[in-house]
Amino acid sequence: MEEIIVDDKYKIHFSKELINLFKIKPKDRFHIKIENKDKIVLEKIKKSRKEKDSLIEILDSPAHISIDKLKHINLNAVEEELWTT
Repeated sequence: MEEIIVDDKYKIHFSKELINLFKIKPKDRFHIKIENKDKIVLEKIKKSRKEKDSLIEILDSPAHISIDKLKHINLNAVEEELWTT
């Protein structure tokens, strides 16, 4: 079992091995289950096919996207996702 330390801001950081094993990406979501008051279980939430990535949404219907929405797209995250898949 791997040890994970909570930092000063109450955040936990996964090791590279766990990130690669579970294919964890920034903004991934998890369900938290609490068992017996001393056990925490994280379960990765799978994206549904209905839930689209922001870039895919723009490509699917470019005429319906506002300029404000375009400004909020993190191109670095999109590039990273393209390189890791």
